[in-house]
Formats: sequence, structure tokens, C-alpha cells
Amino acid sequence: MKKYTLLFGILFSLAFLQLYGQISVTHIDASAAAPSRDGVIYVLPRTVIKVDVTVRIDEHLKGPLSEYAERFYGIDDAINFDNTSYEIEDINFSTFTEPDPKQAYYIQAGHPSSKELKMLLVELDESGYLVSANNLDQELHSGENIEQVVLNEEIEFDGREGSFLINSMIRAKVDTIIRKVAVDTVMTQKLFYRTRIVDKTNEELASEAMFRIQELREARHRLLTGFQETAYSAASIAYMDGELKKQEAEYMALFRGKSFSSYDQFTFYYIPENTSGSNAVNLFNFASNTGVSEAGSSTGEKVMLKFDVSGLAEVMSSLPEAGKTENYTPGIFYRIPETSEVSLVWDDEVLTRTRVTVNQFGAVRNIEGNDFKIEMHPTTGGVKSIVVK
Repeated sequence: MKKYTLLFGILFSLAFLQLYGQISVTHIDASAAAPSRDGVIYVLPRTVIKVDVTVRIDEHLKGPLSEYAERFYGIDDAINFDNTSYEIEDINFSTFTEPDPKQAYYIQAGHPSSKELKMLLVELDESGYLVSANNLDQELHSGENIEQVVLNEEIEFDGREGSFLINSMIRAKVDTIIRKVAVDTVMTQKLFYRTRIVDKTNEELASEAMFRIQELREARHRLLTGFQETAYSAASIAYMDGELKKQEAEYMALFRGKSFSSYDQFTFYYIPENTSGSNAVNLFNFASNTGVSEAGSSTGEKVMLKFDVSGLAEVMSSLPEAGKTENYTPGIFYRIPETSEVSLVWDDEVLTRTRVTVNQFGAVRNIEGNDFKIEMHPTTGGVKSIVVK
């Protein structure tokens, strides 16, 4: 926690120093004049919406021998074409704060006056948020660091790779060549053999796979019935049986096809504006056949982030501030936070809904002068406690 003591005409120090006269707080913007005296800057926090989206990807691969699935094994639900589908599996809302560049303020001392001898302590945290001001009767806060933790995105994969087990796509074909040779008046025949490589037909491949599956099933039968007359342990038998089943499944996938799933994670950040109270924003696009795409793209349907504020800020804006004195001097600016219901909507369906505090939807108010002691909530910019003299 950073702690500053403000002294008129002198730079900052960590000791308690005297301050003559009142303070003046100026909102920093493009039209603000250059400060005429030493001071310190503090900012109000704004809320950032973080949306983590987990998408499940289901891939279905056609088996290279699927046309024989029903004929050889009676499988009528084999995968006949490759396709990929996407589904939103999980959505998680979270928020964190960052300095609001539109709500930065400069505290500086007023004109010196021997009649007004005062001391001012301004306490900021490491992000520049105001923690307390004029709190001289209490010990300085030890302060808790505000940390922003970013999780590493992990992609979880479940399922086997999309490859099929085929021993060979070719076979050796042996041709027999009969050559007749005339020796004197006698005709003789000589046989020659020529081997050449030809492509296997799908039906030949299907027949080989079928025979291999039959061999694996027979091997499992012999193993489980003790045909080998070897005293294997139960664990060994279970292991060998599992390996045989895996091989059989790989061969069956040639007919049935393969399906496997994986997961992808996307993270989106959005900073609500203080004018978007009940509006909606296109966070990203999504379609069940293409997955997640950028907002505004021509792919997929819009996924909208909608806000429905509680209305506190509207009530505050209609409430007139207390009358200002003739010698009004702007004091500490603070914020009254606003809560909002946040929902994520896709294709007229509410995917998830939650309630969060959105600082910038709230109203900003001012405390005149410096005859007060105030403590602030650094995460909202709101008043924690105040004592007015």
C-alpha cells in the first residue's frame, strides 16, 4: 500500500506534515488547466467484465469401409460422412477493476492561510485508488494488495486421434506366364512367374478386416476359456483381454467410423460504458456447425451481452446535490456503485445470467472542502466511512 502525505509547496513525504488552508480537487480531462501547486492524483476504479466460454467440439469421421458395415456386420448406424459440431458447454462470468481514465482527479492545497492550520493525509493503493483522506486519528492502513490473477487457458482433449487402422492398401499379385518353346520338332512349355503390385479393392480390404476381427475374437475366446493351458494371473488376463478388445475396436472403426471430442476455451473482456445501462453488445458469434467467431463477422449468430441495471444511478441523478457555499471548493470525488443483471443471449435463448457491480454505471458525487475524515472502498470508489467536522 502506498501512503502519501501532502504538504503545500513541498514534495511528498511519508511523514505527517502540516497543510495550510483547504484542499482543492480537480477533475482531470482535456479541458483541465495545468496544476498551479503540488498535489497528488487518484483515480476511481472501473469494472471489466470477463467471460470465459468453454466449447465442446464433437468430430465424426466416416470409416473407409462404411459401405460394407451393414452387409458384413448388420450395422445400420455407421457414420457415412465426416462432420463436426460445436456446443457451448460452460460459461463463467467474473469481474475485476482497473483505473478509469475518465475519472482521474488531482488533489492540491488551497491558498495558504494562517487562520486555517490543518494536516492532510492522502492514502492510495498501488493502483492509484483512493483509500482514505484526512484520517489522522487512526494508524495508517497496512492495506491488502489487490491482485489480478490470469488463469492459463487449458485445452482438454478427450478421445482418440482420427486415424483408422489398415494394414495395407496394396497387395502382391502373381501372374503365371506360359511360354511355348520349339526344340527341333518338339513343342515344350516353360512357366514363368511375374509378381506385380496392384491396389486392393474396398471389398478385399473389408474381407481382410473381417477375417482379422474374427481372429481377434477367437483369440479372446481362447484366452478367457483357458485354451492355452497357461496359468496367467487375473491381472495378466485382464490386460491381454483389454488389448485384444482395443485392436478389435480399431478394426470395427473401419466399418462403423470414429467419434471423438475435444474442448476449446475462449476468454472475452468487455468494459461497459456509463451510457450503456440497459443496452446490449455483440460479444462474439456462434454457430453449431462453425463454432465461435469474432463479433460482427458473417459467420454464426450473434451472442449478445445484455445489461439490466437496478436503477440506483437514475435515482441519484434525479436527486439534486446539496447547496454549494459561496466559497465552494471541490473536495473528494467518490462513486456510488450500481448493480446490474448481466446475461448472455444467443438465438433468443438466455445461456446464463448473473448479477454484478458495475462501477461506471454508478453516480459520481463530491464532498466539499476538507473538514472531514473519509475512508474509501478501493474496488468500487465508494465511501466506506466518513466523519464530517
